[in-house]
Amino acid sequence: MKILLFVLPLLMPGVSAPAQTKSTPPAVVTAIEGVTGKQFLPDTVFAALSEEDEKLLAKEPVANWGLPQAADNNMSYYNLVIGTRSYQLVILKAPKAVFPTATLLRFNDPKSKPEPIARGSLKPKEEKPK
Repeated sequence: MKILLFVLPLLMPGVSAPAQTKSTPPAVVTAIEGVTGKQFLPDTVFAALSEEDEKLLAKEPVANWGLPQAADNNMSYYNLVIGTRSYQLVILKAPKAVFPTATLLRFNDPKSKPEPIARGSLKPKEEKPK
């Protein structure tokens, strides 16, 4: 019985992992890179990401995203509204982190709770030598 108590917590992350193992669609990566101007390295894709999200993000030009708004020194965000659905890209720079973290959230309607759909780190874009 004691062994089960020690092994069970180790198995729990494996149960939730399949929901987050699909790769980040190029439309999401392109949208985040276009808005921030930095290289997006995804580390998590949430099961909430749908094909409709991919199509909407691929179709919307970067110019439709709002200007960056600073919540404090370490956090800023961008908004995109499409009909009743909206997206928010939250950029958070942890004090000890080397690179900031970007999280893309979706709001299905104005009263819904945010659903994370992608997360990753932002690195400065490397310039290609000429």
